[in-house]
Amino acid sequence: MTAAENPEGAAEAAHRPQGRPYRNVGNARAVSMLGVGMVIGAVIGAGVAILVAPDSGSGTRRKISRRMRKLRGDPGVWTKLGRQLRRAAAAKRKAMAVEAKRKEIVARTASIETPG
Repeated sequence: MTAAENPEGAAEAAHRPQGRPYRNVGNARAVSMLGVGMVIGAVIGAGVAILVAPDSGSGTRRKISRRMRKLRGDPGVWTKLGRQLRRAAAAKRKAMAVEAKRKEIVARTASIETPG
């Protein structure tokens, strides 16, 4: 049968995938070596990137964080408010702990001074 007689069948035959599916690969070692090669390549690439970086590590981190903030947009008042509230809560916890310690010391000295 020719393509003129069955145009749909000819189109289907032309689009048939070539090669074998992954699950039928006989040499699993070759596939694992590909994975190992990708990992080694990533490590070498990261090492070269660190060596040729124009800034120090802290400078690069600072640039990356600035770019991320730009991409995300301004943190806004809610983020700033949350940060301030966390700081205020930490300061309050510390003040309460100091006050509790002070009261404990006063109670101890009072019990020592008053004869029972």
